[in-house]
Amino acid sequence: MPYPTAAPAADRPSIPSHQELRSRLDSLARVHRVPGAQLAVHTGTHTLSVHTGTADALTNTPFTAETAVPLGSVTKAATAAAVLLLADDGDLDLDEPVVELLPDLREIPEVTVRHLLSHTAGLPTGPDSDSAAGTTVSRYLSAVCTARNTLFPPGTGFSYSNAGYVAAGRILSEVTGMTWQEAVAALVLEPLGIVPAFLGDA
Repeated sequence: MPYPTAAPAADRPSIPSHQELRSRLDSLARVHRVPGAQLAVHTGTHTLSVHTGTADALTNTPFTAETAVPLGSVTKAATAAAVLLLADDGDLDLDEPVVELLPDLREIPEVTVRHLLSHTAGLPTGPDSDSAAGTTVSRYLSAVCTARNTLFPPGTGFSYSNAGYVAAGRILSEVTGMTWQEAVAALVLEPLGIVPAFLGDA
């Protein structure tokens, strides 16, 4: 039996034109002072892609459709999927203390893998990507994931945490014996037919 849709096809808004999307992206980039951006909208039948601004504000290099950009927090979904696959295979337990896999989190032994994936570990957001890139994962975790830095006892609240996903990525490496890039590619991207492109080690 088919399920009802939110609105009849005739009542759904029309797909914006390429020019409308470009104009909207230009406007948003200006308002939010974003030097450059890309936007792709997949409608189910085709994809509209627009870009605006500069890829590098210092050199004034234009942003093009071919400009590679860091995926940032989009990688959290791939990390979580890979960790959940390991749990499904019995390679780890979502409710086991993380300290058993990562001694760097010894100050907060009650944090579990599930807490990391659900942003309920009480860990802070953590430093920005540029600051984090200047250190090793072990040093990052030892500096950020401490008892004095926790925002609340694990499992008692929610706070978006980059640090928690750095730890989840490290668990992925520890359990598989692969780098984060290799594990995500092998467990998630390649089985889905996605050809990963990693530039650099970060």
